[in-house]
Amino acid sequence: MEYADSKCNAYDTYASEAKLYPCLPPVVVPSAPELIRVEGSAQSYRLQKINEIQKEIATERDKHANLSKKYHRAVRIVAGVDNALVVSSMVLDATGIGVLSTIIAVAIATEGAAFG
Repeated sequence: MEYADSKCNAYDTYASEAKLYPCLPPVVVPSAPELIRVEGSAQSYRLQKINEIQKEIATERDKHANLSKKYHRAVRIVAGVDNALVVSSMVLDATGIGVLSTIIAVAIATEGAAFG
């Protein structure tokens, strides 16, 4: 289906002749900016700052590693003390039950002998 004025028609009646975005203008792609030449002193300053930051990060990493070692050592000590207290509590409970049962057993035996 041709039109006499041959202008773009987005509302074509036949799907086979319909064009998707028929009248778009050409797109101008912007070019990349020109590279800026950097002086030697500015580049050396940047490299110096990078080295300073790397040294700071390395010292922070070492501090963190030492602190982590101390923390884990303290956790192991506290866990050992906790385990020792739990075991001593169990032993003292068993001893207390044994002492109580002997006291009660002596009283029962005395009563049994008295009634006897």
